Amino acid sequence: MRTLTIRVRTALAFAGASMVLTAAVLVFVNLASQQSFARTLPVDGQDGGETARIPSAVPIAPERLGGTQTLRIVTEANSLQWQWSAVGVVVAGVLAGGVGWFVSRRMLGPIDRITATANRITASNLHERIALVGPDDELRRLSSTVDDLLDRLETAFESQRRFVAQASHELRTPLAVQRAAVQIGLHDDADPDDVRAVRDELLEQNRRTEHLVESLLVLAEADRGLDGTTQVVHVDDVTAEVVAGATRNAADAGVALTHETRTGPPGLVVDAEPTLLRQLLGNLVGNAVEYNEPGGFVRVSTAPDGIVVENSGPVVPADEAPRLVEPFRRCSSPRSAGRHSGLGLSIVASIVQAHGWSLSIAARPSGGLEIRVGVSSVQTRRDVARNS
Repeated sequence: MRTLTIRVRTALAFAGASMVLTAAVLVFVNLASQQSFARTLPVDGQDGGETARIPSAVPIAPERLGGTQTLRIVTEANSLQWQWSAVGVVVAGVLAGGVGWFVSRRMLGPIDRITATANRITASNLHERIALVGPDDELRRLSSTVDDLLDRLETAFESQRRFVAQASHELRTPLAVQRAAVQIGLHDDADPDDVRAVRDELLEQNRRTEHLVESLLVLAEADRGLDGTTQVVHVDDVTAEVVAGATRNAADAGVALTHETRTGPPGLVVDAEPTLLRQLLGNLVGNAVEYNEPGGFVRVSTAPDGIVVENSGPVVPADEAPRLVEPFRRCSSPRSAGRHSGLGLSIVASIVQAHGWSLSIAARPSGGLEIRVGVSSVQTRRDVARNS
């Protein structure tokens, strides 16, 4: 058990301070009194028969005393005065300690409530909050900070539970398909054509599972944070490479893929983790091509304030577009059915959040999406700092 709690330390501080101050006052009073007595006392043989001047507090007629008797009385009075002063110091310290204990108990009572609530909250009751009421002081601000932390933890836990459930479901599907293909396709009388068909089906399901696992790993890496792994990256160059790599798939899908640069020299330069930035652009361009229609288009443009990927395709409800960043939520498209893990935009959102950027997803009235990634340009920050 802890003995030197805040209450005990507060009480001891009150008591010590009170005793020191009281002792200093009493020492000053006693010394001043002694000096006053010394100046008023007569010396034997030098008083000329005059009466000694004794303070009225001494209940003895001064005309009956000589100098020696007066000195003895004064000395005894001083001794008693020092004794009672010591008693007064102790009593003042005890009283001050009691006051300090009472005050600290009243003031620190909310901390006990905060501690009890924090100890009581587990993963199963993250919905509970401290909700401290009272004046807007340091303790209430501390309570609000803890409640905000619990809000973030509840959101994170809920997101994790939902993600694990969805991931389990997505992983179960290809495994079930593979088992069915083996049980049905590889029967006892299976001919080479049946074996070939089962092999192709197993390879396709294996590809989907592998892609899903890779996406989950990238998403976990983005959620973990950057931890000082960023470096200066030229977004225009990376975007050009990603667009060039997706040109063939776009041509096979009958989609016109273009890249526009709206930044002047030296282009859009950001602090970013290169691999995650390439993954972000690859997911945006890949989704724009896959969730499209023959004869459609994909426009990728870089501007001083960020990246814009706009594509044609099926009409997406306006209220549905922002929710596409949720894991395993897909747009309905005949071409992309069963081909994507549903984690593309979830990974994009996690990478954006890890970098401290902004992401907006809007549905185009004529079909498709317009996705904007707002970034912080290194060049712009340097210009601002230089101008300031």
